[in-house]
Amino acid sequence: MQLELKDIKGGELEQEYSCSLAEFPDLMVIAEQGGPRFGESLFFQLRFQRSGQFVEVDASLEAVVELQCGRCLQDFKQPLAESFSLTFVPQPEDDESGEDDVELETNELGLIPYRDDILKLQEPLQEQLLMAVPISPICKTSCRGLCPSCGVNLNIEKCDCVRKPFNSKFNILADIDFKKT
Repeated sequence: MQLELKDIKGGELEQEYSCSLAEFPDLMVIAEQGGPRFGESLFFQLRFQRSGQFVEVDASLEAVVELQCGRCLQDFKQPLAESFSLTFVPQPEDDESGEDDVELETNELGLIPYRDDILKLQEPLQEQLLMAVPISPICKTSCRGLCPSCGVNLNIEKCDCVRKPFNSKFNILADIDFKKT
């Protein structure tokens, strides 16, 4: 998945990509290792704007991902819809002047380097897909999770466990009268 700079005629280009998961082998490896499992169809809308050698990409993605709920551990499917921006810049030539100056790399600045007037889109799009996945996925806002004592899924059945009151060592601080001191 790539685009040549010469294809951005008039400084602007809009494209839609409907991809299969097979075009992102790293996502398949992540799924095999227990990570998020993306659906077979991934959709991207990309708007390229070229200014000299810089290319700004305003984009949106749509996908369905299968996740495990962070509360009840049940698998569920969640649609993803995100907007993002990318900036491509030419790959800088290696400077072997021997200077000890501290220099930030393009990727440290959030820029994506390209070479030979070809924008390689696969890796940045894959990265955006992964960043769109919620850190703590929850199947539904009313999810009650698992019982901390017996482990039963409280969304499916009720347990008879007696909850012990939480005993915090800091409760004693509530008795201190700070106004006297």
